[in-house]
Amino acid sequence: MEEAEAPPPKKSKKKLILLIAAVVLLIGGGAAAFLLLSPAPAPKRGGAAPTEATHPETPPKFIDLGQFTANLMREEDDRYLQIAISLKVTKSDLEDKIKETKPEILHRVNMLLQSKYPSELATFDGKDLLAQQIKAQVEYVLGLRKTAPPLSAEQGAAAPIEAGVGKSGINEVLFTSFIIQ
Repeated sequence: MEEAEAPPPKKSKKKLILLIAAVVLLIGGGAAAFLLLSPAPAPKRGGAAPTEATHPETPPKFIDLGQFTANLMREEDDRYLQIAISLKVTKSDLEDKIKETKPEILHRVNMLLQSKYPSELATFDGKDLLAQQIKAQVEYVLGLRKTAPPLSAEQGAAAPIEAGVGKSGINEVLFTSFIIQ
């Protein structure tokens, strides 16, 4: 009698599915790498609205004002502030002006810091207000602001915003260290 031939072994569907999944992952990874690593297309010329590319800004420069240590106004205990300040500027001529007037800038910043209470500086809003006040002091010293901003709480609240001051070229006051003890 003839023996029945055994059916050929079935190819595993799992292997086929894994092979297809691997190919899809490779194609997807290649496409993602292509999109992420290829340079952005150049803007088309024509009637398009002007973009930042047509009006390039000066890359920002960071000017270190140094580290300050100031006694804070007394609330309960004697407290002091140790802070390091840098300015982010976008106008190239400001760097030289800041270097020329640095002693006056440092004086005004020191006076401002000594007029603060520890509780004022403990919050994010307090630190943000301090940055705005330092910016106003620097703008005043550089001649970018007509009226002198107050140096203490007794002289007034936050420095009033003057017309045209927003484009002074001093973009930010950065605290690279901020310690209250």
